[in-house]
Order: sequence, then C-alpha cells, then structure tokens
Amino acid sequence: MSTATPLDPARPKHEAGSRRRRARTVLASTVSVLALAGCGLMEPVDTSAIKAAEVDPDARVIRFAHPYEPTHPVETCGVATLTEELADDGIHVESYPSAQIGSEAETTEQVATGGLELAVVGPSFLGVWHKDAEVLDGAFIFTDVDEFDEATTGPILAELYDEVAEETGLRVTSTWYYGTRHMTSNQPINTPEDLRGLKIRTPDAPLYLTNFAIMGGNATPMALSEAYLGLQQGAIDAQENPIPTIAAQNFQEVQEYINLTAHSVQGIHIVASEQFVTEALDEDERAGFEAALEEARVATRDCIVAQEEETLAEWEEDEAIVINDEVDVEAFQELIAEELPSQVPWGDLYLEIQESVQ
Repeated sequence: MSTATPLDPARPKHEAGSRRRRARTVLASTVSVLALAGCGLMEPVDTSAIKAAEVDPDARVIRFAHPYEPTHPVETCGVATLTEELADDGIHVESYPSAQIGSEAETTEQVATGGLELAVVGPSFLGVWHKDAEVLDGAFIFTDVDEFDEATTGPILAELYDEVAEETGLRVTSTWYYGTRHMTSNQPINTPEDLRGLKIRTPDAPLYLTNFAIMGGNATPMALSEAYLGLQQGAIDAQENPIPTIAAQNFQEVQEYINLTAHSVQGIHIVASEQFVTEALDEDERAGFEAALEEARVATRDCIVAQEEETLAEWEEDEAIVINDEVDVEAFQELIAEELPSQVPWGDLYLEIQESVQ
C-alpha cells in the first residue's frame, strides 16, 4: 500500500503542491512539541518519571471519571501526573476510565449533584448545560495547538467558565488538549465535493451534524464502540477522530485513507462542582489542586502531540493506511467561516476567540 495519494492528473501540479504544503503546515503545527516549549504555562513536562504513587490510607480521595481507555494519554499522562502531584498534599486520585461509572452526560450529572469530584466533559456535552460552552467544538475555531493553548488559558474563556459556574454550578478547572481531528475513509477526501454522499460517523451531539453539513458531509451519530463494526460492514463510510483515538480503535484496519483535514483542534474540560472547589477545599488545598491540574494539562498535551507524530510515522513506515496530505484545508475553512457563525447562537463568541489568537 502506498503511503502517498497520487496527484490528480486533472489538477495543475503547482496547485496540488500548494495544497500539500498547506496540509503539511497544519500537521507540523499540530505535532510540534518544540514550538510549545519555553512559554511559561506551556513549558513541557517530562512524564517519563511518572510512577504509581503509594496510597496513604489516610489520604483524601478525589474520584476522576472519563470515557477513554486506560492506555489513552488522558489516563497515562494526565491522570498519572495529577495523581503524583497531589500525593504530597495528602490527596489520592481514584481514576475510573472507560466510562466505568457512566457516560459523559451521566458523570456530568454526578459531578453536579456531588456524587463525583471530577469528570471529563467535552465542549458539546457541557453545552447542554450552558449553550455557549460548546463553542470549542466549532470546526476550525483553531488552526493549531498554539492557538488552542493561548485561548483555553486566556481571559475570554476564563470569563465563559465563570458564567458556566454561575449558571450551572459546574466549574471548568482545566481544559486539556484531546487531539486534532482528521477524517478516515476508503477514498481520498481532498475537497468538500469528496464528502458528498459519505456517511461519516460522529459523536452524538447536534453541533457535529452542523459542522459536517456545512463541510459537505452526512454526519451519522454512532457510539465510538460501534464504529469499527460499522465501518467493517459498510453501515458508515468514514469517521473522524484524533490520531491517538484512531489508533486505539484500530480504524486503520478498516479504512484505506487518513485525510489530514485538521477540522477540529479539540479539547476536553476537567469539570468539578463549584461547591467542591470553593468549599470542600481549603485555600492551600485549592492552590495545590490548581497547580497539579496545570502540570497535568501540559503533560497531557505533550503526550498527545508526541503520539500524533509517532503514530503517523509508524503508519507511513508500515504502510498501514494511506496518509493523504493533499487535503484542500482552506476550502473547508472557507465554508465554515461563511456559514457556521450565523447558524449557532455563539457565533460572535466563536469569532472573538478566533480573533484573539490570530
């Protein structure tokens, strides 16, 4: 299997080359760890020394629930770092990966009612509680990880998180990089026209339907656990996810192409109840908690960026899947820019966030 999509003979060579360079620029921005180093809050964390912390029987327990596999960087880098950092403060993080105690919707409810201390909540799911919070799942709101980091640690989103807490009692304590979403398929996807008629598996959130309708595709909500079989049996034609998730789910076994669309530089929120943060933790504990979350945020980002780069390199070497870097990303971006802000209630906020990081 070739690891590069042949040039379309009907397309001028200079045009195809230009598009290839644009796609590679997006990829380079996504996977560059070095570009993120030395930026204060964004300084990389060495996770190689992370080890299982000894549990003090008298330690205070904080339960952390998320939907990802135990091998996912959210667990191996984020939760592991958080656990190690809080151990010295007499706090033990008890992790529940793989949706052991409920879906994102269910664990969000548990946090809100005080039955759980921490949970991962995606922007679209948090948007159920406060509509503007789904803004980070708007397609192409960011073009790279630098922009994502700047916005999610900046004043505009800090104000939004305060509004969420005031309205819902849910406090976004940190926002972690989840990965840059790309599309896999059995035919190359280079332009919006290539999406016509394709059934693309997405999470079951209305915003995904809006994003893909604008980009030209037919979004088909489906549980992630069902997507492999759906692709294998032809119930769906394509799917979109960050590279670590694609690898974890082995979608490269049932898809011919990974198309580097970079349509979403995505994050996840680490959510607690406002009452837990402000009342259950004293001032010193809260300071330690916030510092540990920051270390975990950076560790998760660095792990995922590295995994994105390493996985693509492995796929290219093994010829496991065709890496299509000839996507006309700008064509998709233009469609979103023209239509998305007017189709969502948070269109002005979307544009404000974009402008703040460009």
